[in-house]
Order: sequence, then structure tokens, then C-alpha cells
Amino acid sequence: MNDHFGRFGSLAATLTGILSIVYAIFFLFISRANEYVGILGSWIVLGGTAFFALAAYVALYQHVKTREPGYALFALLLSGMASFAMLQHGAFQAIDIFRRGALDSALGAPSQVDPAGLATFGVVGISAFLWGWLIVRTNIFSRALGYVGMLNAALLITLFFATIVGSQPLVLLSGGLTSVIIGPVWWIWLGRVLASQRAAIVSEPALA
Repeated sequence: MNDHFGRFGSLAATLTGILSIVYAIFFLFISRANEYVGILGSWIVLGGTAFFALAAYVALYQHVKTREPGYALFALLLSGMASFAMLQHGAFQAIDIFRRGALDSALGAPSQVDPAGLATFGVVGISAFLWGWLIVRTNIFSRALGYVGMLNAALLITLFFATIVGSQPLVLLSGGLTSVIIGPVWWIWLGRVLASQRAAIVSEPALA
């Protein structure tokens, strides 16, 4: 049995984890040496991450829908909405910076397409919690993976509220943890699990 999308989904999940680290490198480190390159690069990476994250969620949906079809569809729809808004957010900011050729004070204003990271952090956090909960509830994968997903969700939601209230220390703490540690662990682990499940599906005829 062929499962071409399963392979793409597993690779997409792994790439999402890697891009999360790349985003942090641009935003936290490169921007200190060259603010223009660092901020521009971070927005480009954010937009690209949305594409791969959605592909990974679709692959995950294919596994959990058989046991919790309603919640799985709800999580997928939320993920799709948030991914599209994240892509818009990253593209809008990157194009704006590129056209201006420099950063200015206007970039510190709330995004017109994703105010305060409502989709990028808030809705993504809610959907991540749902996926983690579904993994724990269905027991289709390791429950530990589900708990890591729920922890990542908590960090994303915390980051959203920290952005709203303007708490820079909390933004750096929650953002750093989800971008550099917990988020990459969740995504790369999910990629490995999806890859192993695909291998099992592909080998089914040989075992029959």
C-alpha cells in the first residue's frame, strides 16, 4: 500500500521543527548583529513554516480521524485557518520590510492580518492542544508525544497573552522555549512517528 502523502507529512513535520530553530536564530541572534536581515529572515521563515506545519497536521489527521472524527476535523480546520493567517502574516511583514529596505517604527504596530499573533500564537496554540489531546485520548501514538504537544500549546498560548500585555520577559521565555526546545521536539518527534507509521502501512502487503 502506497502512502505518498504520509511521507510528505512526516518530512513536513521534521522541517517544521528545524524551521522553528532557524526562526529563533534569525529573530534572537542574527537580528542583534543585523536587525534588517534578522527580522526579514524571521518573517520569511515564519511564512514557510505555516505551509509545512499544515501538511504535517493533515498527515496526523489521517491517523486520528478514525477514532475521533469530529474533534480531528475541528482541529484540522483550526490548523488550516491559523496556518493561512500565519502565512499571510509572515508574507505581509516580509514584503513590507523588503519594499521599505529598512525597519521603521510602523513595524512595531499590531499586524493588520494577525493582530497580536492571534492566529500565529493563539489559534495555533489551541489547535496544538487539540492535537496533543487527541493523541493522548486515542492512544494511537505515544501518550508522551501528546503531552509534549499540549505543553507546546500552553507555551504558545502564554506567548499570545504575553504579547497582548506587552510583557517582554514572558515573551522571551515562552517564545524561546517553544521555538528552540519544546516546539522542535514536538515537531521532529511527530515526524519520526509519522514516518514509522507510514513504513508500517507500506509493509502491510508483505505481512499478509
